Amino acid sequence: MTLPQNLETSSVNSPGFRVFLAAQVYCHSDSLFMNGMEVRALLLIAGDIHHIFPRAYLKKQGIDNRARYNQVANYIYLDTQVNKAIGDQAPCEYFGKVIQQCEVKAPVLGNIVDTELLKRNLDENCIPQAIHQMDFTNYEEFLSQRRYLMAAKMEEYYRSL
Repeated sequence: MTLPQNLETSSVNSPGFRVFLAAQVYCHSDSLFMNGMEVRALLLIAGDIHHIFPRAYLKKQGIDNRARYNQVANYIYLDTQVNKAIGDQAPCEYFGKVIQQCEVKAPVLGNIVDTELLKRNLDENCIPQAIHQMDFTNYEEFLSQRRYLMAAKMEEYYRSL
């Protein structure tokens, strides 16, 4: 079994997901859409676990199998206000808004208003760069890509110890 396959689970208590979070803490990764708000801080103050492809959105599209929409590759720790603002929007909608806020330099979701900073933030959170083009038809592809990116971050963390 490979590391990306170990991330094919819905348990937030799985060793793979825990190591991924440890890797984010070790690397001082900022939480999604938040420059200066590290994942570490959200873990300490009980930030929200957000579905990148929101559960309600997936269920509306017919993906109603709990084991599918609750995949750890679909989870991310978010600032509570950002999580509420996203609601059940498709990733192509809310990531599109963040790209637009970088163009007009006016924050709507989070505080990132620079395209290069957004790209780095996506990398830190192991989010595929094409997420702004994804909807429910890309969900399985997204999970596969994110598992690979998460595994790479975990391997980088392991090698740094």
